[in-house]
Formats: sequence, structure tokens, C-alpha cells
Amino acid sequence: MPAPTATPTSHQQSVLFPRALEAEGTFSVFLDGQSIEIKTINIVNDPFQRILGITGRNTEGQDTVREIYIQFADHTPAGTTFNLAQSEFTSTRIWLSVKTPDKPYAVRGIVGTLSIQKIFPHLIKVQGAAVATTDTDANGQIHDLIINFDIHT
Repeated sequence: MPAPTATPTSHQQSVLFPRALEAEGTFSVFLDGQSIEIKTINIVNDPFQRILGITGRNTEGQDTVREIYIQFADHTPAGTTFNLAQSEFTSTRIWLSVKTPDKPYAVRGIVGTLSIQKIFPHLIKVQGAAVATTDTDANGQIHDLIINFDIHT
């Protein structure tokens, strides 16, 4: 006999399935010294895991998408600087992913810093900067990232 199912309330759904919200503001990225024009910015506030996730996307041509993903605890105090070399087993992350038809890859920022200058998680407004060096990609290359952001929903 199957167990009865219950439909989650809207609050339960927002906790279980946090929604990405479109953000606006400044999100500048330099990848290996080249400026990347970020076209879309999304923020997810996951109250269950207590993290903020920021995704910036760029398209190049018809078949290449580059994404920058930044994640950190939503209760991070303003003025906090994270050392990425010490964040492997924490909720702090910076990822670069490049999606191409032939050789997609994702690499993590493993050396550098992520600084949170201002944060208002309930309003979803955050300002920060990152300087990172990634691990080796599928082509054997290491990448340098410089990111500045001042965004809100």
C-alpha cells in the first residue's frame, strides 16, 4: 500500500528548491587578462544550506558559454576575506566552467582570495571581489581570474 503524499507549502518549496533570481549591477571579470562581458547574472539564496550562489554567464560565438560561479555562506560578515587555498572543504567556492561542443571543462579557483565588502542576504545585495588562480583545465592550462561585483536582485 503506497504511503500518502503531501504537497509542500510554498515556504517549504522555497526552502527545498531555492530559485535563481535575476540580478543586476556590476559584475566584471578578467580571465587571463582579457575582459569578459558578463551578459546574465543570477543569485540563489539557499536558506537550508545557508549559502549565496552567484553565477555570471558569457557567450562567445554560437557554441561557447563561460560561467563564473561564486559561492559563500549567507551569514558571512561584511569585511570577510576568504583564502581559497584553505576553503576546499568549506562552502566557499569559485568555479570557471567553459561549455563547448567538443571539450567542455570546469576548474576551481584554488589559490587567491574572495573578499565580501557588503552583504545584505535578506535583500540579496552583495558587493565583493576575487583574485584567483584555477587548477589545471582539460587542456593542461591554469587560468587567472579577477572578479569585481556589486549586485542585487
